[in-house]
Amino acid sequence: MKMLLSATLFIFSVLSSPAQSTILTDTTIFQKFPDEKEISFQAIFPVQKDFVRRIFLTDTSIVIWSLNADRGFFFRSYSMTGRLASGGYIKAGTGFGKVAGALSGGRYKGTYWLHDVSMKKLVAATPSTNSAGADTVLLQEYAMPDFYFGTALVDNQQLLGSGSYDAKYRLVKINLQNGLSFRKYGSFANPPEDVPVSSWKQSYESFVFTNPDGTKAALACRFTDQVDFIDLATQQCSILKGPENYPAMFNTINVNGRDMLERTAETRFAFVSGTASDKYIYLLYSGNHEVEGAGNLNSTGKLIYVYDWEGRPVRKYTTSTLISSIAVTADDSLLYAYDTDTGNIVKTTINE
Repeated sequence: MKMLLSATLFIFSVLSSPAQSTILTDTTIFQKFPDEKEISFQAIFPVQKDFVRRIFLTDTSIVIWSLNADRGFFFRSYSMTGRLASGGYIKAGTGFGKVAGALSGGRYKGTYWLHDVSMKKLVAATPSTNSAGADTVLLQEYAMPDFYFGTALVDNQQLLGSGSYDAKYRLVKINLQNGLSFRKYGSFANPPEDVPVSSWKQSYESFVFTNPDGTKAALACRFTDQVDFIDLATQQCSILKGPENYPAMFNTINVNGRDMLERTAETRFAFVSGTASDKYIYLLYSGNHEVEGAGNLNSTGKLIYVYDWEGRPVRKYTTSTLISSIAVTADDSLLYAYDTDTGNIVKTTINE
């Protein structure tokens, strides 16, 4: 059965240097995943009175990024059976190596980072064991003068950023030594005549994910079921819309002279979290509307959409419980999640 529909759309950008940005974008619309499965989870251990934003797996531990700064550290490490390791990575605070909060964060090859937009900095923590067998953490801090909704570290000197207020491109690569962007990817479609450019661009705010070696990126939109796939080496970008293909719904409000997106009762939340392996990207999908007092409904979901790195839909998993974050083993055999109903880290076996 043929699942991919619609023609390919081409968008060209004329630039002084072809190394500056993507020159070609194609868009595909689909209506159904080729495979759909229901999954159920097994509880591993509780993480009570918390909200887990992301989960990261190592060979011997499960590391969570928690939004609860009262725990002292934003990143905390547990054994596979739930024993909490002493300490953690990146403290809450305002001094060197600390953050007050973060919109985006993650892990790249053993380094954990958080982008604190209020303090305009990025903090990176790299845990290791020294020659005496003691655990140590190398802290690094970088000035980040510009706002980005989504970020992803691609090495110890470069960062991907998306969602800048004055963005001309969907994604930029930033030199952490000076905070300046030096490579651009993807273009914005022109807004409708009655929609200001700035709020239109904000409606495409996205979470940024990369494959493990940092050569490919995916932008998962917050307010529409669209994913942008970008090859960071060739700079080619493809857009996949579906399976519902609904537009971002919002109003525009002027804040301090700037036209900003205002969420309404018609606003729907699309992707809320995700994870990636060498083969696939797994995105947690909400689909819930903006509802006053909805609480976790706006940041959790029961659907996991799976795509390959060529930008093709692969599979849809449906869960019976609300989850806020996911992680997958390198061989794509085990899926971990945080169950917000029970407060447990949970797991399940997934098959090809």
